[in-house]
Amino acid sequence: DGALVEMAVHTAAVLLCGQSPVLRPLSNLAFHPHAMQVRSSLGWQFSVLPVLSSLCCILSCPNGHPCTVGECGRPVETSRCLDCGVGVGGMYHKALPGFREFWSNEDRTQTGHILGDVRQRKTMGVSDRSMSPVVFMLIRLLTHLAMLLGATKHPQSLQNIIKPAVSNSVSFLQQHIQEDLAQLTKILGKSVDETINILHLVLGSLLKDPQQHPGQWPVWFDDVLSTKEMRNKWEEIVANTIIVPELEGLDKKLLKLNRQIQEDERISSNPIVKIVYGDPVTFLSQLPKDSHIHHSKMWSCRKRISVESLGHVVQQKNAKDTVPLLWRFLQKETELRLVKFLPEILALQRDLVRRFQNTTDVKHCSIRDFLSEPLSDVMRDLFQRRVNVFLSVWNKLRSSLDTSGEIKLPKGYCDADLTLDSQLEVLLPRRRGLGLCSTALASYLISLHNDFIHSVNKHSKEDDQYLISPSEVADLHLISYEVERDLIPLILSNCQYSMEKGGETLQDFDLEKIQQQIISKFLQGKPLITLTGIPTLVYRHDRNYEQLFNDVRNKMDQSALPTSVMNIISGELQSYSDVCDALSVTEITLGFLAMAGENAEMLLTDYIENVLQMGDQTNPHVLRALRRCHLKHNIALWQLLSTRKSEQLLCLRRDPFADISADYKAELSPEIAKLLSTFLVHSRLETFLQELHEMIVLKLRRVRAVDEFKPTWSLKESLIPYLDAKDSELAPELQELFPEEILLSHAAATWKAAALLKRERRE
Repeated sequence: DGALVEMAVHTAAVLLCGQSPVLRPLSNLAFHPHAMQVRSSLGWQFSVLPVLSSLCCILSCPNGHPCTVGECGRPVETSRCLDCGVGVGGMYHKALPGFREFWSNEDRTQTGHILGDVRQRKTMGVSDRSMSPVVFMLIRLLTHLAMLLGATKHPQSLQNIIKPAVSNSVSFLQQHIQEDLAQLTKILGKSVDETINILHLVLGSLLKDPQQHPGQWPVWFDDVLSTKEMRNKWEEIVANTIIVPELEGLDKKLLKLNRQIQEDERISSNPIVKIVYGDPVTFLSQLPKDSHIHHSKMWSCRKRISVESLGHVVQQKNAKDTVPLLWRFLQKETELRLVKFLPEILALQRDLVRRFQNTTDVKHCSIRDFLSEPLSDVMRDLFQRRVNVFLSVWNKLRSSLDTSGEIKLPKGYCDADLTLDSQLEVLLPRRRGLGLCSTALASYLISLHNDFIHSVNKHSKEDDQYLISPSEVADLHLISYEVERDLIPLILSNCQYSMEKGGETLQDFDLEKIQQQIISKFLQGKPLITLTGIPTLVYRHDRNYEQLFNDVRNKMDQSALPTSVMNIISGELQSYSDVCDALSVTEITLGFLAMAGENAEMLLTDYIENVLQMGDQTNPHVLRALRRCHLKHNIALWQLLSTRKSEQLLCLRRDPFADISADYKAELSPEIAKLLSTFLVHSRLETFLQELHEMIVLKLRRVRAVDEFKPTWSLKESLIPYLDAKDSELAPELQELFPEEILLSHAAATWKAAALLKRERRE
């Protein structure tokens, strides 16, 4: 605590007395936090975008689902999207309309302090800018110190900067400063005292006259770092004009500083200073005179060697260009050590796909609840181990996935650590919803592996012909090592010590040999992994029903269900389970009809029992309810049953539209609700319910629905073209009577209001 107070006081003195323009943003943080809109200089993510050009490009279908194109990345054939069935690809390197690039490398960092709880920083990463870890950590430490000063004077203004919100910003920032210091100590391989001295060297440089730092002019940023570009420029100037020059010849500067401390009359008589900086002979008279052994240099501790400190050595020697692969390896090492867990994650995904593939509904439960379900002891232990691996790797990579993963995850998905109490959906590899988390994690690890293998192949002038699919991945194919068992001994074996007379022990690393051994032991001879073949779970309701219905109509004529038949079916299928069973049979039938077709006049029950041979597997009560339906009624039957299922969910107080965007779930104001009620009283309520429900399910559940159907559009103007395309008799009625004030954002609330009115009439 004493060291922390000392650093904070000295930082305040520099901010109050210094004239350098780079101090202004820090000064605003410390003394005027209400005026400061902090960019994510505290929330830096530690990654670079992977290189994938040698393997494939990720593009998306018109509905936003990711697809891969091999070789040069430009399509030479057409196919269908695995998720929704729409056309993808192209011919002669020309893509089909709507088939476009999927992943992007835009800066997805946020404004404000976004590091969260300090415990989440225990796994240290590296900067995703061009700065070295030491420079990065020093800027972070300076900013945290400035924020601590702001929190003591203006706690509320400072708290508004921190995301997520914390109750005690002073304690929160103190913990982050202590973590900054611990990480800096580890990277530098120095003691805590020496690390604090390095901070003071930087503070001293900040006090110098601005003319002594010519690189600071002209000033390319404002005092509040109001844009991302200004934030980046400020970071670059602080790094290049203040910190990097101070780190040059750092060991000599520290020796000089230690001598100054030793000779300072104000503290030289302090026994602790004598022990730390002095020669024991001067104050321990019983030691033998003129002894080489009883000398402070002989008994001084060697510098601690770590992966992080080796990175600092590479920077100190300006060896980034001499050993580029070693430098990149050290920059990404904390993530590369996680690649070895990819086989376990892929195995978990395959097991979950086998367990849930083609089920009707998304399973809503926690991971803990799933693991407590009846399973054999062997399977439970296997799932438990693989789930723990998944959660551990996700929690260490979630920041990188949020800002630089190829698959852009929806806002909020990466904000908190996953635990056994998280939703099971995060483990299920899908192309939408929470399932994107699982797909994105596997994709990120594969890309991380490929990036380094591609770089090694380029370095050694080898080609990238050794390819395997995710289904073939095993431990021997991956970058795999243990830091303490494999990497540290490799570094130590290439470290030499020397001692100069009257000086301390010096370390010297053979960096080129370390690079070569890392390549040969961990990187060389590994295959590239294709992105095609990542396990993907497709629920039955994830189908693209529009495409399915078009395929059915191309095979056979379809017509509406007679009202009498609809009433009979609705009367006989009263329970939620019966409706779900009937809908499941109908969807299976639609799938077969879309591929093979059949006589439109055939009874649906005859087709189920005699053609599909599913009579024994189908609920007899459901078969009786469907006995008046023909195959020409199949699409209309799906429309009826899917609407009934949502009505049943509403009765059970569950959201029938849980998987559509919240942008379409705005509540109706009392005035608009009254207008809607007037329309519903005079309309064909059942037809309106079914048509609006179908539009919501088919159009608004798409991955990028908000881009195609703006929530601010009129619901009337959005629904009428959809009905006109179907020649629906409801369109003229809607055109004349439906309120203009109801928007597409009210779609879910409008349908629920209609369903409630229908229930009230029935009761």
